[in-house]
Amino acid sequence: MIKFDKETRGSFYFFITTLMILTINFLFIKNILNISDEEVHCQQILDILTGKTLLPSTCPYLPGYHWSIAIISWPFQYLTTTSARLISTVLSFFCILAYFFLAKKMDRSSALQKAFLFFLCPIFFPFFSLIYTDIYSMFYVFLALWAALNKRLWLAGIFGILSIIVRQNNILWLMFIGWITYFENYYPQYRWEDVKKWLPKFSFFFLAAVLMIFFFIWNKDFVLGDRRNHFLHWNVGNVYFTAFIFFFLFLPQNLENFPKILDFLKRNKIIWLILIEIFLVYLLYFKVDHRYNKIGRYVHNIILMYIMEPHKIISFLPIAYSVLSLCVTRFHRPSFYLLYPFTLVFLLPLPVIEIRYSFIPIALFLLFKEKDSERVLLFTFPLYVFVIFCFMNLIRDASYFP
Repeated sequence: MIKFDKETRGSFYFFITTLMILTINFLFIKNILNISDEEVHCQQILDILTGKTLLPSTCPYLPGYHWSIAIISWPFQYLTTTSARLISTVLSFFCILAYFFLAKKMDRSSALQKAFLFFLCPIFFPFFSLIYTDIYSMFYVFLALWAALNKRLWLAGIFGILSIIVRQNNILWLMFIGWITYFENYYPQYRWEDVKKWLPKFSFFFLAAVLMIFFFIWNKDFVLGDRRNHFLHWNVGNVYFTAFIFFFLFLPQNLENFPKILDFLKRNKIIWLILIEIFLVYLLYFKVDHRYNKIGRYVHNIILMYIMEPHKIISFLPIAYSVLSLCVTRFHRPSFYLLYPFTLVFLLPLPVIEIRYSFIPIALFLLFKEKDSERVLLFTFPLYVFVIFCFMNLIRDASYFP
């Protein structure tokens, strides 16, 4: 009889548990009507599958997700909402596996913990079986980071290009991965004699940049379609909304950080001035003015319209606490703190305030931070399961959507 070690058994149980829960989730929602943007995505996939167009005019980003669903459906020449959801569920399973192997590469002792937290994270879970591009977009970013950490930079560049084909602003995350790779492996080799040795290893990263330049020249814009609603616009909304959600999403960890925060405030008096500046920007520039943020049946829009915008002083308290908690949260490696400036650059140009735009920053934060204590996990997992249960029931009866 073959005996497996504890790590192998844990991995096996994770795969089986994930597969079973995803299957149940798919069966739970497979026959409900199209939810929110699913109808638009289904039509775009059908247009590609039937040969009507390869670049749907209503798609603001490169349709890599839609091409993938269409290619998988092509042998059957058949696509329904249910079949598209099934394919999305399978692709989501691969994304979860990619995250697990990435977590193992980062820290084997916390890989299962991180993978389960990612899988059960309430903002991710509802999308695993829906016809949305966001989980599939993360999949290639995770693979690119995994390849880079394994020093296979050509493969990281290829996965990065694939991620850009799903969402073109993923070019920022490929740049982020490139900088991490430099700091982890080549810093401070900045003399030309040294640069000539390691620079060619980033050839596929530069190819991605060149392709993006050609795309911009050809398209005359960074956005592909539906430019009336999707445009580059300086907007602090997503930054503050992500900080607001962060407080509740990582509530047990944030509360455990309280003694560290007090000590941090005592040692760094300047942080009070920084918080005042952050509050003034929030007070003056946080606005909910995009028409997509006026649709009331979305949970994130309800938070924006009825909590954050009309009650800025009260709603800033969790935002400020999130900032302080981030200041005292330790990452596995110093280079991983680049996540913070890249998150700002990623979120600031987006005109619509949307919970899905925070997916990659939050997933990477969860990956990079040190292992949670058992006490934090004891409260986090039940909290996540409860919120997921509420979200899925709201989705099923079409009341609200995250």
